[in-house]
Amino acid sequence: MSIITVVGAGMMGSALSMPAHDNGHTVRLVGTHLDREIIASIKECGFHPTLKRQLPPGVEAFQIEELEAALEGADLVIGGVSSFGVEWFTQHVLPKIPSHLPVLSVTKGLAEGPGGRLVPFPHYMQAKLGQGKSLSLNAIGGPCTSYELADRRHSAVCFCGEDSEILERLKGMLETAYYHISTSTDVMGVEAA
Repeated sequence: MSIITVVGAGMMGSALSMPAHDNGHTVRLVGTHLDREIIASIKECGFHPTLKRQLPPGVEAFQIEELEAALEGADLVIGGVSSFGVEWFTQHVLPKIPSHLPVLSVTKGLAEGPGGRLVPFPHYMQAKLGQGKSLSLNAIGGPCTSYELADRRHSAVCFCGEDSEILERLKGMLETAYYHISTSTDVMGVEAA
């Protein structure tokens, strides 16, 4: 099975540990500098205090200073930050991710790009990385809430990105009998919807 590293211990990033764990993957949950108490609780007893749920047994919790260890051998990085954390994630996490490692973001919404144009977060993050580095930046769209996913209720989402083969691989890693995933290369369409 695969190693999935989630960076950002917010509710949706943490809820994704459910389908990842249910599919037999190793889950590493890395807190941001704002998630110290959450990570401490998970390390101590496996309980997520804001999601108010017990995480699956075996989810490994890491403080942000342990990011490099959590990325070692990973097959997927999930960006579990809100739209307010995109700048931080882009500046402090993305430069540490090897170019072969796909990123799947839970962040919803659009960012202001050049000239006031609205751009989807995957495109915004790639532009901020600059020409020196290129990553497979993908995103999740859809009406799924963290509580529904954590309770394993039927939810439908769409994974979007530039490469349909990578999207199908990500779908294969995370789709379950309750987490239904479609894929699209129409990043703007999915993110705007």
